Amino acid sequence: MSSERASRGRVKRRQSHHWYWVAAIPAAFLLWLATLAWLALASSWEAFGFGTNVVELSLIALGIPFAFLTAYFPLAVYRDADYVNRTSGKWAPNPMRQALAAAPGLVVLVLVGVPSLFFGIPPTVPIVAGFVIDVPFATYYLYRRRERVGTPDVPW
Repeated sequence: MSSERASRGRVKRRQSHHWYWVAAIPAAFLLWLATLAWLALASSWEAFGFGTNVVELSLIALGIPFAFLTAYFPLAVYRDADYVNRTSGKWAPNPMRQALAAAPGLVVLVLVGVPSLFFGIPPTVPIVAGFVIDVPFATYYLYRRRERVGTPDVPW
């Protein structure tokens, strides 16, 4: 039966969409830098009275997505590396090694986040620290993936 469906062209090759989550890390980082620049400019005007709380203010909208992306990043890298390992003949990344290389951001988020609850450190510190640590590896992984495998098609 599967050969019958394959001959009619109905079998669609399974694609990995986890690389989108990996790509969201550098994209969100650039968005955050633009937000910081805008807020720094706006804080210099007297009409806005938020002063030096630029980082805290920028994380009102981006804090939860940063925390989610930091937590999901190792899993997204693992799943995408597993997909690339199974389907690509050009690059065979070890999914577990790639996921472990993606884990330091999550480790920093937890190791700095737990003490911040007890010592009065603002919650922005662990979120920003964990997220910023993920950016270089996400950029490197996407570069290697594009160099060896190419950019996947969009899902629609």
